[in-house]
Amino acid sequence: MKTPVCDSDLKSGELCPSCEKKIAEGKITRLDFDVALILYKINDRYNISNASFYKAIDLGKVVLILTRGEVGLLIGKQGKIVSEISSSLGKKVRIAEASGDVKKTIADIISPARLLGINHAFHDGKEITKVRIAREDRADIPIGAEALEKVLHSLVEDEVKLSFE
Repeated sequence: MKTPVCDSDLKSGELCPSCEKKIAEGKITRLDFDVALILYKINDRYNISNASFYKAIDLGKVVLILTRGEVGLLIGKQGKIVSEISSSLGKKVRIAEASGDVKKTIADIISPARLLGINHAFHDGKEITKVRIAREDRADIPIGAEALEKVLHSLVEDEVKLSFE
């Protein structure tokens, strides 16, 4: 299984100096380590060795887990894997694919709300990414609008503004 943490760290349950440095530099977080450790522990039961865990983001009531591979591997049959991750973390877990297709990644994150489109615009002399969501789906976005803008900002590395149309 691919994770942002060394295999030796997962086996020992402790961070090596190299991974400690990654945390200090902000490349990974303690939550990334915790999620990788949970996945390592449940790998024997669910055979998720082909899974590719990329990053975990704490959104308050929800933890967003981004994968570079098949989302279904981390959800599991009837949601058993995601349910076990959720109970281990004590928070609701949402899985999304962080692929090269930004539109698909954003659609996964905001689901079941519908993504109408993504536009790039200039505002106050800088480029922003405008994410357009159906107005009637506003209540369906899984996290608050402000938290969602922060998450999307970290993914697209641009300022993000949500627009409900």
